[in-house]
Amino acid sequence: MRISFSYAFIFVAFILVTGCGSTKSSTSSVFSNLATQGSSTKSEGTEVAAESEKKNVATYLSTAVIALHEVNGFEAGEEFPPESKAFLAKHAHLFPATGDKVKEAQQLVDQNVQPKHINKNISKYRAAMIQDRGTVLSIEEEEIPEVGTISVLHVANDEEDSYQIVYLGGLDVYEDDTVEFVGVPTLLSGFDNVSGGYTNSIIIAGSYVGKSAN
Repeated sequence: MRISFSYAFIFVAFILVTGCGSTKSSTSSVFSNLATQGSSTKSEGTEVAAESEKKNVATYLSTAVIALHEVNGFEAGEEFPPESKAFLAKHAHLFPATGDKVKEAQQLVDQNVQPKHINKNISKYRAAMIQDRGTVLSIEEEEIPEVGTISVLHVANDEEDSYQIVYLGGLDVYEDDTVEFVGVPTLLSGFDNVSGGYTNSIIIAGSYVGKSAN
């Protein structure tokens, strides 16, 4: 059930969204350096910057999710769920969630939602946080100009439910680690296994990913 992700497509997708930049910046610096334009007042400029940050988080994650879905072998042109994009924009400060924000993200988790519910009808849960834990089967990260580090993990829980997690940032996580994660279910996807067969997966817009204490 291992898969290696090609970032060529994801890289091209981000270039189309962000423009051809040559500077590699961390995600935090991209957002903290958002410049205000025009004749806005300082307070108005702050509001514009905050709104831009929300839109950028939602755009970066939605672009990466769609790109990953296409890398999996699905046809181009599928729309990122608007309800998920609205949720990401509303809670942009939790993508990623670090420090005290982890508890805030966990408080948004619907504890009743399990993979079986998502697989049955994902449309009910695209604007909700879920939480699970599992083994990292693969993890890759890539520096995207004007965005920063993007991490993609393939995680399987104890029941062999499969997740692909897109996360804005780098992680001190490696293959075979056990992790806990919080995020938003966006698309039902899947891919051909290198060793044969097919794996269904849930693509998650990741809020928090960390090594499990257990």
